[in-house]
Amino acid sequence: MSTSATAGTAPETGFRRSAVILLGLLGAIQVADPLISSLALVKASDQLNFSASTQSLAVGISTLALAATAIPGGMLADRFGRRLLLALSVLVAAAGQLLTASAGLIDPTAGTAVGMYLLGRIITGVALGVTFGAAYGMLRNVSSSKSLGPAMATFNIVNGVIPVIAMVLGGVLIGIDWRLAYLILPVISVIGFFLVKPILPKIDKLPASKVDYLGMLFVAVGIAGLLYGISGATNGFDHPSFYVPVIVALISLAAFGIRENRTTSPVFPIKLLTHPAFLGAVIMGVFWNMASASMSQMLPNMFQYVTHIPAGLLGAASLPMSAAGIIGSVLAGTFLGKGSKPRTTAATGYVLMVLGFFTFLLLSPTSGYLMFIPGMVIAAVGWMMNATSQGNLFITLAPAKFYGPVTSSKLAVGQFGYALGLTGSTVMVSLFTLSGVSTATKGAVAGDSNWDAITGYLATGKTSNTALSAVSTSDLAAIYTSAFVTTLTVIAVITALAGVIMYLLLKNKKASIPVDEYLGLTN
Repeated sequence: MSTSATAGTAPETGFRRSAVILLGLLGAIQVADPLISSLALVKASDQLNFSASTQSLAVGISTLALAATAIPGGMLADRFGRRLLLALSVLVAAAGQLLTASAGLIDPTAGTAVGMYLLGRIITGVALGVTFGAAYGMLRNVSSSKSLGPAMATFNIVNGVIPVIAMVLGGVLIGIDWRLAYLILPVISVIGFFLVKPILPKIDKLPASKVDYLGMLFVAVGIAGLLYGISGATNGFDHPSFYVPVIVALISLAAFGIRENRTTSPVFPIKLLTHPAFLGAVIMGVFWNMASASMSQMLPNMFQYVTHIPAGLLGAASLPMSAAGIIGSVLAGTFLGKGSKPRTTAATGYVLMVLGFFTFLLLSPTSGYLMFIPGMVIAAVGWMMNATSQGNLFITLAPAKFYGPVTSSKLAVGQFGYALGLTGSTVMVSLFTLSGVSTATKGAVAGDSNWDAITGYLATGKTSNTALSAVSTSDLAAIYTSAFVTTLTVIAVITALAGVIMYLLLKNKKASIPVDEYLGLTN
């Protein structure tokens, strides 16, 4: 691979390895941040006396901020310079993480402690939305077009390895003090800041033009509201925490669409969503993220409630998926680098995801950990093949005039799919389990108010609920296992259907029309 090129221009062959690794490192900060925060949240919540509602808000507030500002952040990267914004954003993210770490440092009971914690998470989310979008978007500037696949694979590998290391280190530091975990990423950010200028090329800015601030507001409210509403679906589709934000989001997104079609300075080219290749890439991104989130959410619960793997080993139990993801990225990068079409690589990945999910049909309540590994590995190879293919498509399909917003929209697409997977899998597993328990107890234990009692009984083998104790732990484990398998089967079927639609869209004759021509930007 080429390791040098004229500053500001992409190499004619190969890719700049040091630049891609640095971009992957900076992009990995966004991936690692919510993982570290989720690990530290329990101890932070105890020390700062979070209420249940505050803890729920703290879980996802940075993700909402990140998703809401990703597209506007991409536009700002085009206007002010991708390298400059990338360097500044990691420093702002570090400041947010340090603010979170310092919340209540002097007095944990102070009235400002909770506010400082949440403000730190918001600042971090906003900054990292810009960081990831700028890092990912710059891949085009450090790679030749033919080597974009291998460059994307390298980017994804670093994106996968760094968070695993950060989580392991974070787990150790949290055992000492939860605040120490929030110092890991600021250290990486500062190191990355000083490497940006000497390693990354300076990219030409787009000419200054009018900024559609109202459009940016509409898309930010729409994306954040949709994600917040989806996460609230665990309370029921008739609960205000679901339908109120979703209604607000849909109204805001509709207003965004109308606004973008009428303004002379749109934030995002709405017509691009009708281009078969781009729509196929969006579907690809939504559903591989949905599959990944479902597995990431369900497996730790299954290991805890049925397989009874110690809590301290739950992270290690998921390592085969991380390793398999690296293999998937390498395979996809190799195929794309040798001229394979993204639709072929992605379709192969979708087949592997579905096969991986279907291997769990062989599970029983007494299955050991080894029975999970084939499905984990096969599915993870599949979704990382899609991650690499989707990343390749978003870059190659982004028109120059809207390069930042379009490439950054990949992050919003991914967050939407991930939210669907988390919420969908949670809702289905609980519904199927509650139904099974209600049948087993002849209606004596029914409704989601019994969920904590059921999971507690599964985890500990003890319960004070007389009606629930009539069901043996082995029978309850069988009910939960059935719910787990049924949920994965449903997700596998949805994933398969999405894969077919994605493939047909990418194979459509209009998918080969250059996006600038399709959008009427060639004049």
